Amino acid sequence: MTTLPEPFVLDLETEGEFLTDDKPGPTHDAPTAGTTHNARTSGGKSSAAHGAASRLTAGMIALARRETIAVRTGAKVLRAERAAWLNASDETPAHLRAGLLNHRYSTWTSRQQSEAKNLEEKAAELAKQADKLDRQAGQLLAAASADPEDAGKQATALRRQAASLRKEAAGWRKQATEASQRPYTAHLEPAEADLRRHRHRTATRRWAATAALGLAIGWAEIRIGGALLPALTASGITTTAWAKGRFPGWRRELPEVPPLAYELGTDHPAGTTGTDQSSSAGRAGAATPGTQTPGDTGKPFTIHEATTPATATECVRRALLAERVPVAHVGDAVEYSWGWESVARVSEGTPGVIANKLGDLETRFDVGDGDVILQPNRKRTAEALLRVVTGDLFGEMKPPPYRAPHSVDITKAGVFGMSADGTDLSFSLAELMGEIIARSGGGKSTIMRDLLDWTTAAYNATTVFLDPSGDGPGQFTDAVKLTATGPIQIEFILLSLYRLAAGRARIRRKLGMGDAWECTREHPAVIVFIDEFPKLTKRSKQIIAELMLVGRKEGVWLIFAAQGSTKELLGSNIAQHPALKIIGACRDVDTTGALGSGAADFGYLPHRLHPKSGKDLNHCAQTYIVGAPGLSEDPMLHKWHYIPDDEGGRRAAERLAAGLVDVDQASIDAALKAPNPPGLKFADEEEEYLHYVPWPDLLAMVAEPDDHEDEPEDDDPADLPPILQAIRDAFVHESEPEYLTMDQLHGHLREDDPGQWAKWDDRDDRSRLRELGKALSRALRDAGVELSSERITELDGQPRGYYFETVQQALSETE
Repeated sequence: MTTLPEPFVLDLETEGEFLTDDKPGPTHDAPTAGTTHNARTSGGKSSAAHGAASRLTAGMIALARRETIAVRTGAKVLRAERAAWLNASDETPAHLRAGLLNHRYSTWTSRQQSEAKNLEEKAAELAKQADKLDRQAGQLLAAASADPEDAGKQATALRRQAASLRKEAAGWRKQATEASQRPYTAHLEPAEADLRRHRHRTATRRWAATAALGLAIGWAEIRIGGALLPALTASGITTTAWAKGRFPGWRRELPEVPPLAYELGTDHPAGTTGTDQSSSAGRAGAATPGTQTPGDTGKPFTIHEATTPATATECVRRALLAERVPVAHVGDAVEYSWGWESVARVSEGTPGVIANKLGDLETRFDVGDGDVILQPNRKRTAEALLRVVTGDLFGEMKPPPYRAPHSVDITKAGVFGMSADGTDLSFSLAELMGEIIARSGGGKSTIMRDLLDWTTAAYNATTVFLDPSGDGPGQFTDAVKLTATGPIQIEFILLSLYRLAAGRARIRRKLGMGDAWECTREHPAVIVFIDEFPKLTKRSKQIIAELMLVGRKEGVWLIFAAQGSTKELLGSNIAQHPALKIIGACRDVDTTGALGSGAADFGYLPHRLHPKSGKDLNHCAQTYIVGAPGLSEDPMLHKWHYIPDDEGGRRAAERLAAGLVDVDQASIDAALKAPNPPGLKFADEEEEYLHYVPWPDLLAMVAEPDDHEDEPEDDDPADLPPILQAIRDAFVHESEPEYLTMDQLHGHLREDDPGQWAKWDDRDDRSRLRELGKALSRALRDAGVELSSERITELDGQPRGYYFETVQQALSETE
């Protein structure tokens, strides 16, 4: 039998080997087994102390590990949130839409408040001036001891001025009230491209703000120095990272879609209901703005579907918004017999943005080419009048008034037609130098004869008509005092007119007239009409340039006409010199040449007018007018009266029978001693033919038949190919200059055969001249003529054209 050893009992609780939190072991007060064994009791206490230290260390390590993981996790969250915020990448389309629409509304509201504030300030300033005038009036009356009657008159005048200022201030306050109460009508649902741009702009702003903050902190650290600020920065970042890792509720969540700041459909500032609707609309998607009926889709519709002013207004608003015009307000549409009229205001830029969209708006409205007319308001640069023509804009124009002989005062305003606003086209020609620019079929002849009907009926004006093309004043020929069609005769007449103006400058004050020539029966004005200005000789153009400098104040006024206004066509930049500019259907370069760059942005759009084509009048005799006294400063379309040939002939015969007004003798005598234009050669210099001819002799010279009228010409046109004959005729009409550019030649060819040579007029200059050159080359080659265009080296840019010497050589080879 095996005898086992005495068992060894191990007190695990005492040894602390497997202690837990639930069984921490015996306390010091608890009795222990074997109290008689003192050594064992001392060893147990030592082991318990050691176990507590171990547990504390383990707990600290676990805590450190847990918080480190929290910091690490929070740092990752912080980086992800920072990147998403900086790049605006976590914002949904609904968030972007609401942010963009609210930003637009906020911008519009700020501008509205600024506009109202400026108007209020104007009103306050005027009221202050009125109060000052009232105080001055009171002081005058208080100090009026010597002459109370005179002081009373002065005080009354001051008080009238004050009342006028207060009335004006009330007008400004009314405008301020209207501006502040103006509803927001610029709601436009953003497209995907708009949302992408808004996200990009938002990210750019956030990156910029973050960079600025970083630079500011870095500058502060460098400025302050030491380790305190960097330590605080690092501590703040670490604490934020720890909090985001330790507490998930601290992490950034995408907020709810913000509500719109205004109510859709009404565009009024949002109330409680509107906010809820806007918020739900932001989450659900785009809402339909400005619906007119329950079944309306909110899309643009044609103007022909508008049956009430409200629907017409909505039609205009939707069309503008559909063309991406930044609309701030569309006024109530007004119906006329010819169509609709409405005021539109843009929230940024100028109404030029509407001018660039007129062609597309015509498609939206379903009207004809040129039937959407823009008239910007020069006094309120964000506002423009928009006319949508569905009928005849000038259908209610009155017939031309009858004017008896010697019944017109040339210094007064005459009626020449009708303006687009329904008023008479009325202005005075006094002290004006003018120009008429319109392409073939644009109505130049109609306009000039309308003006001739006015000037030839005057008792204090002599009319002169110069036309190097040979057509003359038509049915008004008998009523014109002096008519000339020969280029050389025109040179003599222009020289005489210059001397007449220069002579008047010397005697004006002696006659008691003051600063300008007074046009009376005894001392009439001289009005000179020049048709086909480009066909004048170079010398004639030089004299005209000098005459325009001195003639205005001396009662010698000039109006010329041309088919274009470019320097290449006119020979100089004279088109921008006259104060009166009458511009009909033309090219865009002619608009710029006459009115300057940016004219289209201000609403001058004659290049959108269409000239007469066959029996279709289109926009014939419809023009824009600049510089006419009494006319609206806004760019407006006007139509001129048409006087039939038989009626014009009857009026001319009446005026001839009553006697035509002639130049006064005092002016003729003064012209004898007046100087010639500076810088020109005359008969006493180097055998030049041109010399001064007194007015009476000039009338006799023009009345004489041409001595060479019956002489046979050297060349028989019948023997020449038609194309070469046309080129030769162009040089003859221009008085055989050294060269003609392709642009100048095109004007002559177009008149000779519009069907063949006017078919490129709708193209830009470069394309038009290229096609002209190719057509000329083909025509000359087919005719067997060896003649090619050349670079005109004497002109800037060296445009292509023909030298007269080369044309003469081709003529001699063809004979």
